[in-house]
Parts: sequence; C-alpha cells; structure tokens
Amino acid sequence: MTRWWGDKFWRRGAALAAASLLVAGCGARAAQPPARPTGTPIAIVSAVTAIPAPPEAAPPTPTPAPPPRATAAPSPEPTPSATATPASLTPTSIPTTVRQQILAEVWTTVNDNYLYSDFRGLDWAAVREEFVPLVAQPQSDESFYRLLGAMVERLADNHSRVLAPSAAKREDVLSSGIDEQVGIGVIALPLADSLLIQHVFPDSPADRAGLRARDRIVAVDGVFYTRADIQGPAGSKVRITVVRPDAASRDMVLTRRLVEGRITPEARMLPGRVGYLEVTTLWVNDMADLVASSLDALARQGRLNGLIIDLRRNPGGWRAVLTGMLGHFVRGHVGDFFSRQGDTPLEIAASAPPDLRGLPLVVLVDGGTASYAELLAGILQREAGAIVIGAPSAGNTETIYSYDLTGGARLWVAQEGFRLRNGQNLEGVGVQPDIALSQDWTRYSEESDPWILEGLRVIREGFGGK
Repeated sequence: MTRWWGDKFWRRGAALAAASLLVAGCGARAAQPPARPTGTPIAIVSAVTAIPAPPEAAPPTPTPAPPPRATAAPSPEPTPSATATPASLTPTSIPTTVRQQILAEVWTTVNDNYLYSDFRGLDWAAVREEFVPLVAQPQSDESFYRLLGAMVERLADNHSRVLAPSAAKREDVLSSGIDEQVGIGVIALPLADSLLIQHVFPDSPADRAGLRARDRIVAVDGVFYTRADIQGPAGSKVRITVVRPDAASRDMVLTRRLVEGRITPEARMLPGRVGYLEVTTLWVNDMADLVASSLDALARQGRLNGLIIDLRRNPGGWRAVLTGMLGHFVRGHVGDFFSRQGDTPLEIAASAPPDLRGLPLVVLVDGGTASYAELLAGILQREAGAIVIGAPSAGNTETIYSYDLTGGARLWVAQEGFRLRNGQNLEGVGVQPDIALSQDWTRYSEESDPWILEGLRVIREGFGGK
C-alpha cells in the first residue's frame, strides 16, 4: 500500500513541477525581481533577527511561485515552483498522504532540474527509496521538515536545501530590505565569540544608546550571546555587554520595542577623495537602485580618485542587483551561466548613472563573501582591473532556484554554474585576492581597519602598475 501511494505521488509530483514551469513561463512579469541568493542566504536571516523555527505549516493557497531566486540569483524570469493543491494541515500533524506528496515534489524537482545530471555520483533513486518509508512514520511537522532537509542534504553541494513554511515567510520579508523586529534595532552577524553589528536602525533603542557598526555584543542578560535572545516582548528590558574596538567593554540596559528598519548600503568619502561603498547583501530587491543613489551622491562631491567596494561577509543575492551594480563599471559579455539546458551569456548593459568605467577600483572580500557577491568581485577583477584585497572568498557560486511546495515550504535547487569570460569557474575555489591580508578586520574600527587602509594605499600608489 505504501508503495502504491509512493508511485502515485511521484507521478503527481512530476506533473506539479511541469505545470508550475508552464504557469511561471506564461506569467512572467519583467518588473519582478530575479532569483534569490544561495551561498549563505541564511546569513542574512541569521542576523540578530532570530531564525524562525521550522514547524509552522499553515494551510496553503495555490498561487504561482515567486520569481526565480538563486545563490547567484538568476535573471528576471519567474521561478518554477512545485505549488500544489492545498490540504488541511495542522501545526503539528501533516497527514501522511500530504507528507508523501511533498516528498514526491521535492524528489522530482531535484531529479528534473539539478545542475549535475549524474548527481555527482549520488544514487538519487536510492535516496528516494530510503526516505519514502521514513516520512510515513508518525512525527511532528518539525521532524518532517528536518527529514526533507536531510534528504536534500545528501546532495552535499552546500546550496540545495529545504525551508519550512515559517522560514520561507521570513525569507520573503528579508528580500524586501525592510526588517521588522521587536528588539533593539540592529542587524548583526554571528561570529564565534560575539554578534558583530552591521546596521543600526535610526531612532531605534540601539541608536539612542549610541551603538554603531563594528560594535560587538558578547553577552545578553549576563550569559554568552548564543544562550539568550536580543529580541523579546515589547517593553521588556535586555542587558547587553558591548565591546567597541579600542575601548573597554561596557554593559547597557535597553528597552525592546517594535522597530522597522531599512537595509541600505553605506557610502562616504575617504581621505584623498577615494570613495568607500559598503554593501552587506545583494539580497534586497532594490539594492542596485540604492547603490546607484549612493554612488551618485559620492560623484556629486567632486572628482573621485578611486573607489573601495567592501563586500566582506556579503552572502550574495539577486541577479538583477549583480547586473545593476556591474553596469557602473563594465559593459558587454562578462561570463556565462551553464546548466543542463545549455549556456546563457551574462551581458552587462548601461545602468543608472554614474558611469564609473575606468575609475581605479579596490574590492574587499573575505571567507564570508559568497554567491553573487563573489561573481561581482571576480568580474570586476577580471574585466575592470580591480585590485582584490583580503582573503579568498567562499567559492559558493552556483545559482539556486526556489520551488514553493505544498503547505508553504520552499525548496532551493542548485541549477546553474558560472564561468568567467576566461573559462574560470569560481565554485569551490573562490575569488583569490591580489593582496592577501590576515588581520581580523572585525576587531578594528572603520577608521583604523587595516584592509581599508591597504585599499587607500593601493589607490594612492597607482595600483602598482596593474
């Protein structure tokens, strides 16, 4: 009996995937943003706003899936999705037949679309046979989604994955660039020993307390930061221990409240009329427009002698953001995406002003620079003569597409790779810096950051002949 249901759902899963492709193709809207990031898309989710727990499974409404999203996000065409007929679900007990259907959707979608037709040596059919009886066992929704995640993790590509419904909803919110939280009003990056503040939202409790980027939160309510939560009920108090570069640690008590903030690039003029542009994510739908505005504001201050683009800890994002940013510095064919369906050239056209072609460029990268942020750095290095400073990037450049599943969960599948114009594939290799640095930049203020200071030196001394 179990096998009969399995066969039924494998056929239905394939039909759902095919139907979704048709709907996506017919319903493409040019104005919609392109694919989403991979690499470490959760790197953004893991900012101080808490990562949502997986178990939530609200009754779905059958709608076409959002446009494609990717590690290095694909072009503005809509993404295929395995959206299916809704079923009546409860938060703790998805019916067995629905679990089988979702599993079939996941397996079939991977089988039909995965970048590597040989699954890199994995017997994907055998994986299906292993997991079919497992999903039939009584379990919570949380356990079920973890099981699906474990199945996809067998691909071992560091890209493909499953998000439970609550995590998928959170992902959609983050791509808007607007973060809403009940907390102190910061976006922070988890490090081994602290939370590194990247953004402080204006007029938030953190802003009023004088917190700023590069401050590190090492303790929350007297315990190590991973054992407590900065977020909490509105009106409640939280005690944080903060370390600022070149300063002693200090405790402060803040009152949590609802905060809505915008994730934006940071731009300013450095000594020697060198511009500085920090972009912490390409995930925000309109980040290319925000970057254009920031660059235009710098250019209006007078002649630029060079520009430092800071992509450290940038996990990547949308393809439209990648192409929009590149349009300020390069034109024409810069590389090719490849998949089981063939090659697609990446052509860069003129973007919004300013035109900065020929401007001396320095790009800062580290091991947290991933996905389309890596492609941005690699293309500028190869095509615009940029000097890359720092540490090798993550080597995580395959494009992943999103597929919405029955019940609201989301599947990400690695479907495209990328080669630079010289044929180089950055996957597993990363962007190699022209100047390698080893100092831990997170321990420095922006004014004393040795990586930024090295960028200034390189521009001042004329790139050493490059």
